[in-house]
Amino acid sequence: METEKKLALMQNTYAAAIAETVNTYEKLKVLDYVVEKKKERQPQTAPYINQQLGVETVEDVFIKLSDSFGCADWNVEKLTDGYCATAKMCKLCALSKKMGGANPCRGWCLDPMSAMIIAATNGEIKSSDIEIISTLMDGECCKVKIKA
Repeated sequence: METEKKLALMQNTYAAAIAETVNTYEKLKVLDYVVEKKKERQPQTAPYINQQLGVETVEDVFIKLSDSFGCADWNVEKLTDGYCATAKMCKLCALSKKMGGANPCRGWCLDPMSAMIIAATNGEIKSSDIEIISTLMDGECCKVKIKA
């Protein structure tokens, strides 16, 4: 099998495994608890993930995650007062909807990305500077605005 096909297969399998896990947590009524516990650990894990992916900037968070995991098609726009990142497609959301509809956005995408942004900027950007405008679970796109 060609390397690109292997990578696509692994990316799809990973997204499906997360979607299945999120839907299982929802059925067990522990999804909110798990998301909160994950959020508590993310400030410790974000610098390591940034290092592994070579993330150094806000834009890198979106670009490198898209490139590595092939899940969401993030487009990052530089604004005068920060950034706006938009995704119009996300495998994880699509699969999660098909498997039961549990929302994976906070625990497996947006919260980790926020922690990575904060770590990449050495805390210059704070969680209060990151606003989730919409997600693909409830809208036409996933949109995140970052004040910088």
